[in-house]
Amino acid sequence: MRARPEPTTAARPDVHPDGPPERWRRPSRVVQPLGWLVAVLCVVGPVVRIAVDAVRDDPSLPQVWLAEAARLVNLDAEGNIPTYVSTMLLAGVAVGLGTAAALVRASGGRSWPLWLPAGVAAFLSLDELASLHEQLALLADLAGVGGGLNFTWVVPGALVALVVGVVLLLAARRLSRQLRLRLVVAGAVYLFGAVVVETASSPLFTPTPEGVAEAPAQSVAYVLLNVVEEGLEMVGALLALRAALSLLRLASTRRGLLVDLDPAAPAVG
Repeated sequence: MRARPEPTTAARPDVHPDGPPERWRRPSRVVQPLGWLVAVLCVVGPVVRIAVDAVRDDPSLPQVWLAEAARLVNLDAEGNIPTYVSTMLLAGVAVGLGTAAALVRASGGRSWPLWLPAGVAAFLSLDELASLHEQLALLADLAGVGGGLNFTWVVPGALVALVVGVVLLLAARRLSRQLRLRLVVAGAVYLFGAVVVETASSPLFTPTPEGVAEAPAQSVAYVLLNVVEEGLEMVGALLALRAALSLLRLASTRRGLLVDLDPAAPAVG
């Protein structure tokens, strides 16, 4: 009796053409060093800002250099290190969820519940880089809302966040329980910083008078509350990044890098 031939690798979907990966790696491990980076920024930013504001009237010091140093780590400024870190974190969330969505779709599963939060994360990354949300102040002025607030954009912004949040919660019902819980917690932390804490800090903000080029020094109370606001946003982004990357696993093969869904962390329910 002839022996039954073994199926070839190509006919066995459970075997990779290059052989089984020697070791799977979890990309979510990058979240820890990124968390330390966020912690350093949340300490260095306000310390440098408060120190520079304290000596800004001393003509014997290189004020231009000090101002630039403070701007580079100022959590409340744009186009600097904290801005790029926040942009990178949110872009990582979008890439992670988008990759998982593509893999789920390739396996015949329902992928739109993953594409939706991936798209929101991509928009938030662009918004962090270009400050698109501040354009909502024009809408607030036209509607006559936000009176008494220095950051009038938070009024229409809160409405937009509410609508988008409801849509995301409905989509989250299609996700696995673990992923749903992680993303909901991440979103709640992010929104609490972006909307609630920023609204609370508005009365403490000293706006730049008309015709004055140099922005005034802010109070220590505002600077510290701003750390809470921006810190919560970055922590929320970190939690979302961990949730997204936990869906994936990586392995090095002879043909390159292999990316696959982690069976220990299902994406959709």
